Amino acid sequence: MKATGLSIHPSEHLKFSQISLEDGKENIARKNIINIFTDGSKTERVVGAAFCVLINDIWASQWSAKLNDNNTVFQADLTALNEAVIYASHLPNHNTFKIHVDNRASIMASSNSRSTNQTARQIFKILITNPRITVSWVKAYAGNIGNERADQLAKDATQHGQPYSHTKLSKPHIKALLRKSMLEERQISWKNGHTGRKTCNIMPSVSLRPTNWIREDVIFFSQHGPFPAYLKRFHLSDSDYCSSGGIGTALHYATESWHMRKPVPNFEQEWQKSVATNLVS
Repeated sequence: MKATGLSIHPSEHLKFSQISLEDGKENIARKNIINIFTDGSKTERVVGAAFCVLINDIWASQWSAKLNDNNTVFQADLTALNEAVIYASHLPNHNTFKIHVDNRASIMASSNSRSTNQTARQIFKILITNPRITVSWVKAYAGNIGNERADQLAKDATQHGQPYSHTKLSKPHIKALLRKSMLEERQISWKNGHTGRKTCNIMPSVSLRPTNWIREDVIFFSQHGPFPAYLKRFHLSDSDYCSSGGIGTALHYATESWHMRKPVPNFEQEWQKSVATNLVS
């Protein structure tokens, strides 16, 4: 379900100094401030998130976890940032924290009071009540020792991290599951149906890709059109014969009037499949 945005009073917004989208590598303080580096990682189908804490050039703490294989790297980055702000919010108030993130999108989502992302809203709530916590973007793979350490922790977590079940499945993954289920259900219905059998013989598998058939193609392959044989079925004509004396089907007109080679009756279905995939035909 899509979450609703927060109802935030105009006066309740993050301080201008709390969020920075400029590269903060040169502004990383070494003394009198607690630096926290976060990162998320996704390799093939495994996902991890991590953060590490640097105090006076000493690695004081770290956290990592393995997310669901179907989570996205954006969710991993948000999860790492969320755990980092929770960690910072529980430390004494006299400390100043600077969280360094290499994903601008997660910073922007977390600083948006109307974000519909549940994790981003949780981060926003903590930041707005803890102005001593600042979040800054840092360029990835630029030789920053803190960012590289967090990146390695996140990659290690994809294999050996503790399972983290608080992050929900991503919207694209849920859509893919629904699409797959829909196609499977439609395939069973199409295979076992009682109508459209002529078209089913030509297109036995359902797909979301359009066939690009024009109107004449649909009429020909479905044989639903102004043909005597079709009109006779619905009592709209007294006879199913055409003026030449043959049964007035779509195939009859194509082979007799347009001089296409008439298929052997036993191979009529294969012939129609060949015509359907042949642009020249």
